[in-house]
Amino acid sequence: MGDDLSYMTLWNLAITLGLGLLVGLERERAGKEVGLRTFAFASLLGFLSWGLGAPFALASLAFVAVIVVVFNINALRKESGVESTTSVALFLMTVVGMLVAQGQLFLPVAVTILVLLLLSWKEELVLFTHHLQRNEMHAAFTLLLLSFVILPVLPDGPVDPYNLFNLRSVWTMVVLISAISFGNYILLKLYGARGVVFTGFFGGLVNSQATAIALAEKARDGDPAVEDLAFRGIMLAKTAAFLRNGLTLAIFAPAALPAGVLPVGLMMMVTLFLALRGRGREGVEPPAIEVESPFSLASALQFGLLFAVITVLGALAQHVAGSFGFYAVSLAGGLVSSASTAATAANLVALGRIEPVVAGSGVVLSSLASALVILPLVWRSSRRPLLVRRVAIALTLVIVAIVVGIALNPYFLSQYMAVDAWFRSR
Repeated sequence: MGDDLSYMTLWNLAITLGLGLLVGLERERAGKEVGLRTFAFASLLGFLSWGLGAPFALASLAFVAVIVVVFNINALRKESGVESTTSVALFLMTVVGMLVAQGQLFLPVAVTILVLLLLSWKEELVLFTHHLQRNEMHAAFTLLLLSFVILPVLPDGPVDPYNLFNLRSVWTMVVLISAISFGNYILLKLYGARGVVFTGFFGGLVNSQATAIALAEKARDGDPAVEDLAFRGIMLAKTAAFLRNGLTLAIFAPAALPAGVLPVGLMMMVTLFLALRGRGREGVEPPAIEVESPFSLASALQFGLLFAVITVLGALAQHVAGSFGFYAVSLAGGLVSSASTAATAANLVALGRIEPVVAGSGVVLSSLASALVILPLVWRSSRRPLLVRRVAIALTLVIVAIVVGIALNPYFLSQYMAVDAWFRSR
């Protein structure tokens, strides 16, 4: 037993030393006066002091505080500024040593890795903060408010006598979709100017209609090269929108995915093929999209209202007119927002209001409607007959794809169910 205890003590001591050396190495390479050996000693000090008891642990932290004061005074004399980051890191590594002495491994190792990442990413983090805009920070803070303050206090369950409206369910979908849109917005801001692939695809994930309008406006001057790039971007935007609708079903209503995967998949294949088939001309700057933050309190409330309206109308239409009623609502909703319609379909499946097959078919119709509405938007924004003609041909192919997908869907579903039953029986 004594040998095992000695082995574990030596093992924990080696881990403590290694963690301190790692952070010290990073500080040494950054040119700081407190480097490799000091961080290793601080970690070992924390490890030993914890084993001796709480008074020694407090005394070791006080000793580290004295060291921090000394080297900060020295830094001020050299007019190099206060080393606040290194000071906090030194305290953290002392506490890390104490944690290892308690027998913990995961937490101190995780903290050390996070410290290393934050220290080594200094330039990137500073650059990121310099590029942040005021409206983007407001959007992020508002999203946190809606997610962690408002959502937990909302009632869970129907709030109307007809059991049609679940406030927490609606708000949860608003938060999730808004978070996805905000993440896509950040990606578009980071990579949109580098190429039409990023511009069209990430823009389509945020809002395919807004992306199509922005790209079409870039082609208004009649430059054939820019017009070609705009077409490719529009096709990629629709590909991303179809993918987003499919992922919405896959995440929130997996049972509904098989009913829509073939038609939506064929539509994606058509738009992706047309996007990759075009060749961008050399020396032409891809059209960049100037986007505002896709998330704000107004946009969140608008999405929530639209989602709630489509949810109620979809449930009522399903009750009054059966599946055809829900299909009509899905088709009309897709003209406004296919993302809202897909989220509604997934929500109604989760509530047991509609069958998964009906939800999948509704998403197919809403995706088709969102594609068809692109044509008048492109014409109004670009006024370029050639671009409008290419988009019209593309939409014709999309319609052909969806017809083929719907025709083959019964056979596809039967094969899927057979394969699924075979796997379940094994």
